[in-house]
Amino acid sequence: MSLSTASLRKSYGASRALNGVSFSAASGRAHGLVGANGAGKSTLVKILSGAIRPDSGSLTVGDWTGSALTPRLAQHLGIATIYQDPGLAPTLGIAENILLGRERHRFGALLATGSQMSDVKDCLDHVGLTRPLRTPAGALTPADQQLLEIAKAVYRRASTVIMDEPTAALGDADRQRLFEVVRRMRSSGVSIIYVSHHLQEVIDLCDDVTVMRGGEVVLQASTHDTCVDDLVTAMIGHTIPPRKAEAQPLGEVALSCRGLSQAAGLHDVSFDVREGEVLGISGLVGSGRSRLARAIFGIEPIDAGTMTLYGRPYQPRSPREAVKRRVGLVPEDRKRDALLMFLSAGKNITLPRIPVRHLGWIRLRSEAGIAKKWIAQLGIHPPNPRTPPAAMSGGNQQKVVIARWIQAGSRLLILDEPGQGVDVGARDQILTAIRAAARGGAAVILISQEVEELQQIADRVLVMRKGRIVGEITRDDISEETVIPLAMGSMEHAPGKGSPV
Repeated sequence: MSLSTASLRKSYGASRALNGVSFSAASGRAHGLVGANGAGKSTLVKILSGAIRPDSGSLTVGDWTGSALTPRLAQHLGIATIYQDPGLAPTLGIAENILLGRERHRFGALLATGSQMSDVKDCLDHVGLTRPLRTPAGALTPADQQLLEIAKAVYRRASTVIMDEPTAALGDADRQRLFEVVRRMRSSGVSIIYVSHHLQEVIDLCDDVTVMRGGEVVLQASTHDTCVDDLVTAMIGHTIPPRKAEAQPLGEVALSCRGLSQAAGLHDVSFDVREGEVLGISGLVGSGRSRLARAIFGIEPIDAGTMTLYGRPYQPRSPREAVKRRVGLVPEDRKRDALLMFLSAGKNITLPRIPVRHLGWIRLRSEAGIAKKWIAQLGIHPPNPRTPPAAMSGGNQQKVVIARWIQAGSRLLILDEPGQGVDVGARDQILTAIRAAARGGAAVILISQEVEELQQIADRVLVMRKGRIVGEITRDDISEETVIPLAMGSMEHAPGKGSPV
């Protein structure tokens, strides 16, 4: 079923999120929707899902035309929206999540009929999800949670499926699984609206693409007639020159780890990182990258091994101790683990080092000045330090967290997937800020599964697999050909391109 909008407008106070957006998605085609953080994509998706009403304009879904949708009407018209953070009931099983709201009632109990369970199994087979039906949704991997959301849409016979950053938390193998499901849905006549910051992914997977900037549509094209550079130029108004990490003078060893082990998933991890160095750590999802970051920051204890920080023993029992030693962590899940979403951006930024007067009074003018400096330096939007992160796009939320730890004077800065869910322009600003922090003397550990990101900024890369470091790759040899085989275990080290640590 085709879907289209005409001249949609939506404002939040003085801020205009959509300014006359006309958009259409045809049956049996995948339509990419891209744009910088804050371009209006999320607002458009929320209008299409019925979560919010536009101020003006119209929508057409098949034979229906109107000024606004509600969630119930959108579902009735065959629209299913799959958000970046799956909307599943984590304690309910796979089958229960699919049937939620459509169970049969018998003697006051909610029961699933045999035909319903047969349909559920057919939907799961269609998307390739093979876990037991009673498995709680919260116990599934991010990739399987995405497949479960798609199975829900298939069960409800959705004719239009909107996917908002579906691969943001997925590794390469899981992405390929998801792409195959998307292609099968498209071939069965379903209309796919695919929102992503991975531009090459959009070109490879989608038939058409729409680019938004500043609440307006600035490009509509067939993906066969466009390329990544065209999309970048349309998104941010200019091209981004290729970036390549350059050799920098390094200082003393900042962090030294020897034999770090955890029963839960780290095994004999040893490495050093020096002042002024950006050390990349890569590996597949579940390789131990994030667990290592949490151990260094004092979130998780280590069972064996030692660490020193600038030559002094270091084994933090809590993040508080790590912060006192000027260690900062930008976690993978910024909303859950880093941001106070309804506190102002200014207070979020100054949280580790609040300027106070004698007797503990907060120096509000100094606090605002610090926040404004970093808001301007990182290009955070909106630029008002009173704006809470809840009112910001994902890329700007990420900048707030990064600003927090840079302004705190972190001597060791750990960043776990800093480019996740961030548009190409914001990612360039973030990488620039990270390299500037390293030039200022900070030691940086950058965790990423995006090889291109590591090529642009890392001095060297350690590759992890099954909780171990399985290889080291020097700056000039960082590539998919050297990183991915190590991560997947198809070689124990990259001959001539680095060696095991």
